[in-house]
Amino acid sequence: MPNFNYGALITNAVKGRSLRRAPAAGVRVQEGSVMTIARESYSLDHKVLGWITAVSSIGLFFALFSHDFVVDPVTFEISIYIALFLVIFLYLIFLCFYIKGIFCPFRESSLYPRGFKEVLLFLGGPVFFFWLMWMNSAFLVPKLFTEIFGEDATLTSEVKKQSGISRRGWSCTHRLEFEAFSRHLFFYCISEREYNFLPDRGIEVELRVKRSELGYVVKGLTYNKDQL
Repeated sequence: MPNFNYGALITNAVKGRSLRRAPAAGVRVQEGSVMTIARESYSLDHKVLGWITAVSSIGLFFALFSHDFVVDPVTFEISIYIALFLVIFLYLIFLCFYIKGIFCPFRESSLYPRGFKEVLLFLGGPVFFFWLMWMNSAFLVPKLFTEIFGEDATLTSEVKKQSGISRRGWSCTHRLEFEAFSRHLFFYCISEREYNFLPDRGIEVELRVKRSELGYVVKGLTYNKDQL
């Protein structure tokens, strides 16, 4: 009867299972290292820059979902200078800290590729933040001020119905075009039934608004029955 070495057989089987499991363990270690490097790449500099961008983007998100504010022409012009001043002021502070090595979100170990960080720093950054600051100074702050301190009033304006997707109101197929005031980021949506009911010519309407020195918020309108 053959003499089997059962101890050696069991030992080899255990070693085989260990060798088969070794690559998977190595993969897990490698994946863990990649995740650790990615987490370490998000330094304090990146977090500060992210918070600045998030706070500055409030006006942008506000403009996407709010379209009932008509900014005063003088306020609109002043907002451009305010946004320009804020961008220059913050950019000079950032550039000073960047030169001294205090604030370096675009350093060599950054997540951004080589060459892209310089373009973002000297060209894209100022333009992008100017746009965000302008959205806040031209629409967010004036509308909040008007909603809080404004007074109820009525205005008269001539309107004309329009159909089709516009760049100001991509979700507004049928709308009214106002001729009496600035229409930056403002549009007034109407239903298809209301669109078909209105005449093709321009008509005069009475607007119910909340008004302040910075502009006014359109709350609703009333049609003149004699013109329908």
